[in-house]
Amino acid sequence: MLAKLLVLFTVVPAVELALLLWVGSLMGVLPTLALILVTALLGSVLARRQGLSAWRKLQTDLAQGRMPQDALFDGIAVLIASALLVSPGVLSDAVGILLMIPAGRRPIKAYLRNKFRRSLESGSTGFISFGSTINMGNAGRSPFEGSPLGGSPFSGGSRRFDEGDVIDMGTGPNQKPEHSH
Repeated sequence: MLAKLLVLFTVVPAVELALLLWVGSLMGVLPTLALILVTALLGSVLARRQGLSAWRKLQTDLAQGRMPQDALFDGIAVLIASALLVSPGVLSDAVGILLMIPAGRRPIKAYLRNKFRRSLESGSTGFISFGSTINMGNAGRSPFEGSPLGGSPFSGGSRRFDEGDVIDMGTGPNQKPEHSH
């Protein structure tokens, strides 16, 4: 964990600074500053657009009774990408642009989904914090054993998570309550 933090807070900024100095020596100071400002503005605009798209997808998934895992990942990726694009740096901008583009997120989503699925199905789930895992028990038992859904939500089944459940949403402000006789 200490090694990862050391890399994150010393090596990455040093590489970013070296890349900015190199770009500055090729393009000049003013064009380099303009590049930093343009990527920050681009990050702001794209964050708003992609963030709203992820929010709409999340709302649609929930309204249709589906787990919003893709929409949540997209929202988190857009948040990280925005922070990377707003901060000055060539490497952070490249990673930020990659995360901001939906096609750039697909391989990362697939990798994380498979890793998470394997972890859940093996029963070795835990919280992950800076690379260390805190095991939450279940000693090798899948949390989906005996599930009314018939297995893992990652198995690609067509059953909705609310199928057969009664969800009472109450009455809205413009609806009259129904009376049963």
